[in-house]
Parts: sequence; C-alpha cells; structure tokens
Amino acid sequence: MNNHTTPTGSAGETVAISQDDELRLNTDVYHPHFTRREYVRLGTHPTVDLIFVRPVSVDTADPSEEDIASAYKIDHTGYTGEVTCRRFLQHHNYHHTATTQYVAEWWSDHGVLCVDLTDPVPTSEQS
Repeated sequence: MNNHTTPTGSAGETVAISQDDELRLNTDVYHPHFTRREYVRLGTHPTVDLIFVRPVSVDTADPSEEDIASAYKIDHTGYTGEVTCRRFLQHHNYHHTATTQYVAEWWSDHGVLCVDLTDPVPTSEQS
C-alpha cells in the first residue's frame, strides 16, 4: 500500500474483519478519524482488494434513501469502533472464517481509511 502519494499510516493502524461480518477499527485509526461520526460509507477499488471506509454524517431525523442504503452505523465501544456490514462484505465476496487483521492507512487527501486486504497482519501463530 506504500505506492499511494499521501498515506499517513503507521504500523499500529489496523482493521480487523471478523467471521461475524464486522469491521473493527483499532484504536490508532478509530480515535483520530471516527469518534465524532456515527456512520461510515464503505467502498472498494475496482481492480485491487482494497476497502475504503469514509466517516460520514447522516441526518437521522430525515435520512435520504441514499443515506439509508449506503451508510453503516459505527458501534462506539470507547476504544474501538465496530461496523456490522454483512451485506457489503457478502456483496463483494469477502468471506472470513476467522478474524483477520489488515494494514490500514488514512488517506487524508480523500478523507478515507484504506484497508488493504492483500496485507494481513501476521499473527503469533503465523510467525
């Protein structure tokens, strides 16, 4: 993922995708970018296995059809953010049988978190 021109990622920035179809934003990405938002929009790259997570505002009093269809609520746990997104993951054929952490980088020029599905974080069992 180092070929993008403006990443501000660090080794501690990761996102886990669980077998129960949740994106879990770890503390290093959650606190600076997602704590003040209630929703995210998710997207993918057309040719590379990347997931984009963009914090967004949704008018919960009178949401538009687009807002309802494309936004996922963040469950704020205090330290991390969890996004249940089964529909999105299944639609893009991202199936996980075990929780896997991936390297993530904040792309400030686009205001999105980029999760690189080709770059899983090694676990102690893989080392």
